Amino acid sequence: MKILVLGDNTYEESGSANYGDCFLIDNGEQLVIYDCGSTEHAEVVLKYMEKNMYDKAILVLSHNDADHFEGVNYLLNKGKISKIRTVLLFKHLDAIEKELDDGRRNKRSIRNQIAELYDNIASLSGENLEDIYDKQGNLLNNEVISGVKTVGPSFSYLIQAVAKHLNNQEGDTIDGETIYNATSVQLEVKIGTHKVLLCGDSNFQAIEKKLKDYDVIQLPHHGKKDQAEQIFAAKVEEPQTVYVVSDNTGKTNGGSDHLDERWAKGHHIRNTRKDGTITISEITLNNSRAGNGHTLGVRYEIFSTKRI
Repeated sequence: MKILVLGDNTYEESGSANYGDCFLIDNGEQLVIYDCGSTEHAEVVLKYMEKNMYDKAILVLSHNDADHFEGVNYLLNKGKISKIRTVLLFKHLDAIEKELDDGRRNKRSIRNQIAELYDNIASLSGENLEDIYDKQGNLLNNEVISGVKTVGPSFSYLIQAVAKHLNNQEGDTIDGETIYNATSVQLEVKIGTHKVLLCGDSNFQAIEKKLKDYDVIQLPHHGKKDQAEQIFAAKVEEPQTVYVVSDNTGKTNGGSDHLDERWAKGHHIRNTRKDGTITISEITLNNSRAGNGHTLGVRYEIFSTKRI
């Protein structure tokens, strides 16, 4: 099992454009794409699939934002996606209506509002879509492929957040993040004896209770300072935790630009902004946690003709 965290270091406008996130999770038999924020990322995914003889991959879409979605249609048009797993809010209109409890809207009006606000996900209608929840809101049948499963957000948190989003009087943020970000789909990946948490742009509250279960954590929202500091504090007694930052946000003043060095110092961190594409494997993690100076493997040959 390995994870590639795609970096933009070889792209034409590297350092200026926002290419967003894209993770490849490969168990040797099946491939999962976790978000695809740009056509440039999608082109790299196609090269990887060709070199590693994958005709189809499963896409897990963390949330609606463009910097996680822009490359998805490119992959769909190339016929490379077998199914898409994400949050399908249309399946949970009863729960959303109950949470709103304002008597002003029926399911049809709620559905129309969701289609407008969650436009990227709504545009996927007609594709092979799979919700991460069952009708009761349980994360059942949550295995994506062997070694990879969906672990969040909790259904209650999702419904609370979405209802707030639909209620125009309450704004579009919750616990310091946009509703889109806060409700990002979270993945657990098992690599040898290690457990990795990938969490898109989640806020701290959406992942707080599960942090103790993971020794490798993606710092959410491209390494956003506020979220990172809370995670570091929560894991202060686990100094061997490895952190990964996917920050290909260019000059958008987002992500890890403002991650305070005094917090980052002493932690095992790799950031695509500095390191380019990062490989997370059992070997690189064992090296990192042994404290021998190697945090995570940095791989550039994905952009060349060499096989990864």
